[in-house]
Amino acid sequence: MKSALMALAAGLAASGAAAQSAGQWQDPPKVWPASCGYCHGSGVAPELRGRRLPPGLIVRAMRHGMPGMPAFHPSEIDDRELAQFTLWLSRTPAPRDPEAKR
Repeated sequence: MKSALMALAAGLAASGAAAQSAGQWQDPPKVWPASCGYCHGSGVAPELRGRRLPPGLIVRAMRHGMPGMPAFHPSEIDDRELAQFTLWLSRTPAPRDPEAKR
């Protein structure tokens, strides 16, 4: 399973689905579904929204990657955009569960 996730992440990075060029991360809610949300919003990886993760932890994970997750280099997301993105992610509430009763 771990190798399958790593292969998926590598394929996404190579295809451009996971990595965006610098300048394209300026609107986190729009970039989330095609980047991080591709795995973190689909059950492949843990949901990150609503967890109030410290921005520094998010920066470290994004810059260095994690098992099954590619690293995002400054050529893909610059430091300013990364700071903006991590602040958004750390403050974003969890998505509503469509199966939950209202």
